[in-house]
Amino acid sequence: MLDPGRWSLKGRFLYITGALLFLGNFILIGYLYIILEENITTTAADRLTLLREVAAGEVRRMQDTLHAQALALADIRAVQEGLEAGEAAALRALLVPYENKIRHGLRAQSAEFRLAPREAGGQTVDPAAAQACERHAAAMGVRVEDGRPVVYAVVPVLRDTRVVGTAMAAVSLCEALAGASLPPEYGLAVLVPEAGGPADGAAPGLGERLVVASSLGRGGQDLPSPETLRARPVARKGHVHATLMGLADSQGRQTAGVVVSYNAALLGQAKWNRINLFAWFFIGGALVLWFALYANVARIERFFSRLKKIIISSHSNYFGERFEADHLHCLDVMHCHNEECPVYQNPSLVCYLETGSEAISPRWRDTCIFLNKYDSCKACPVYAMRRGDELTEMRNVVNTMMRLWSNFLGRVGHLMAYVLRSQEHTGQMPSLDEISDRLEEMAKLTFFSRDLQGVLNKEEVHAQLGHVFADHFGLRRLLLFEVRADDGSMDVVLDHVPDQPLCRDMVLRNTDACRACRTAEDVVSFYNPVLCPYFNCDQDKDVRCCLPMVMGGKVGGVVTFLAPRRDWEGLRKQLPILRKYLDEAAPVLSSLRLLMLSKEQALHDPLTRCHNRRFLDEFITTFEPLADRENRTTGLLMCDIDYFKQVNDEYGHEAGDAVLKQLVAIIQATIRKTDLLVRYGGEEFLALLQNVEPGASEAVAEKIRATVEQTALRLPGGITIRKTISVGVAEFPQDGPGMYKAIKFADVALYEAKRAGRNRIMRFVPTMWTDQEY
Repeated sequence: MLDPGRWSLKGRFLYITGALLFLGNFILIGYLYIILEENITTTAADRLTLLREVAAGEVRRMQDTLHAQALALADIRAVQEGLEAGEAAALRALLVPYENKIRHGLRAQSAEFRLAPREAGGQTVDPAAAQACERHAAAMGVRVEDGRPVVYAVVPVLRDTRVVGTAMAAVSLCEALAGASLPPEYGLAVLVPEAGGPADGAAPGLGERLVVASSLGRGGQDLPSPETLRARPVARKGHVHATLMGLADSQGRQTAGVVVSYNAALLGQAKWNRINLFAWFFIGGALVLWFALYANVARIERFFSRLKKIIISSHSNYFGERFEADHLHCLDVMHCHNEECPVYQNPSLVCYLETGSEAISPRWRDTCIFLNKYDSCKACPVYAMRRGDELTEMRNVVNTMMRLWSNFLGRVGHLMAYVLRSQEHTGQMPSLDEISDRLEEMAKLTFFSRDLQGVLNKEEVHAQLGHVFADHFGLRRLLLFEVRADDGSMDVVLDHVPDQPLCRDMVLRNTDACRACRTAEDVVSFYNPVLCPYFNCDQDKDVRCCLPMVMGGKVGGVVTFLAPRRDWEGLRKQLPILRKYLDEAAPVLSSLRLLMLSKEQALHDPLTRCHNRRFLDEFITTFEPLADRENRTTGLLMCDIDYFKQVNDEYGHEAGDAVLKQLVAIIQATIRKTDLLVRYGGEEFLALLQNVEPGASEAVAEKIRATVEQTALRLPGGITIRKTISVGVAEFPQDGPGMYKAIKFADVALYEAKRAGRNRIMRFVPTMWTDQEY
């Protein structure tokens, strides 16, 4: 009984389930009790909040009434004159004629006049009166007088704008709350501090011990203790829920409190009625369910006993274990001679009739020649012999699935070997764990392929490959080489081995030295350490592996990595997946390479290979705001070959092209690498000098002019000629607020240089441009 490992099926499904059912019933009943109790608590809290607002409203209304009474007293001339006289006996004599009238007509319990504090003499100064005189405003609140809470209002009495005293109207707090009409289950109780508190007339506050002064309705019956009310927002004692509302005097000190209570006895009675009803319902349903389980567990126990043997036998990919009904087949029962039926051609296939159901192989129904005879599958004798309850059909389904799994795993093994281009498949069917691992790898490969679709440049592809190889396969020492198509060299585009060069410079300069590039096959040092002379690793500790990336029929890159020799056997099985990642990345890299080449051709002059006007437009859009913000000077040199048309007319256009190429070489050798050269027109070139000193552009222009004049230009056929150029110079932003405007002014200066005789430089001055606007 105490060893769960030895419990039988009946013990688990009957005894334990029965115990859990009854435990669940008690939990449900307890949960229902908690929910109903929370509902009662929530309802009581809501009603206490409402009653608290009513009580607070009554107190505020009474304070407003007392305020009006005190203002009326302060406005009486006799009161003002009596207070101005300043004698205590005169104040009392003045109060007696009005006292009965005040109590009868204004409903105030008491009225009192006091001198201003500076004229009180030996009288005790009331804090509320002192506050009213000091602020020239009314002071209202609740305080305790002789153990009785009183609502009061004190207003200053003015005599010719001078405060001569105060008039106070007060009423008992119980009388103030008497106006609230309370249902039987509600109650109000007034709490005051216990006698013997602080001396000197200071308000004791609600933090001390409290006593009940008076109560309204059921407020004084079965209340929680004042200490409990003070400690909790809503306290409870039996069915009574209560909350404490503090009342303060005019100085903001809490002097008394009102306990708002609600009796939830009726709600509690309704709670227990519901609990009893649901308890009988839950227990009755549990008993019915337990007996239903008891009636079926015995048969299920026998079925699982056999199923356990079948599952155990299939654990190692052996599917020969079957239920006893496996011998029945439609070919034996019906003597079918339909040669077109797949089951007739191959009896190992699964016929939908074999399972006793209609759903397992519905696509073969049209081939059954007996459907016309029996109208439906359920009328077929094979179906009648095979059908039974769920366990009977489950035995047939298990037999069928064992055969299906055997065929399926064999096919999956062949397909995976084909998809991964693996030559290691030996004809044995893979296990489910192997299939799961391969499918997970294929899913990651699919995500990798999808992520590659949105890359912007080759660097993102390289970063994706580095992340996958490092995090998914644990390859921390990794290099990625990119083969340059123009000169056959290789560049390192991803380097995770900064302290150990894996390949010599000879391999990087010429791909013919790389075996992976020559053969387009994997190169591994594990089996043959001297297969490649450039392995460059400790063969006793590490294995060097090089995987080529084929792009467009030739190797476009090589991935090479180092792995510990002890981990090679596990990594070797991952090589097909590594190749698939490279196969997915190869076409993307090839496309990006072609795109970059196309963009490069679109932004460069095809003859001179310097930048063209399209590049200039894109560059100025980004460069101009930056140069303007940083207040940098940019030199603009507009260069034009003098009498260039004569070269084309006399020597031909090939000679003219040669002259343009040599002129570009001269200018590029003269300016800095950070400067730009743009073919602006036919024989016009714009040199853009970035970040120069103001006025320094003319010196660069003169150096270009002098170099061109001194250089002999070689034409096709061995002929040499000499040419000169004219240069117009302008600077941005000194000569123009916009880059295009400064370029225009450099062109204007070039025109002036040609008009002045050519072979010279000309600095733009404002007098060269006479138009009003650019």
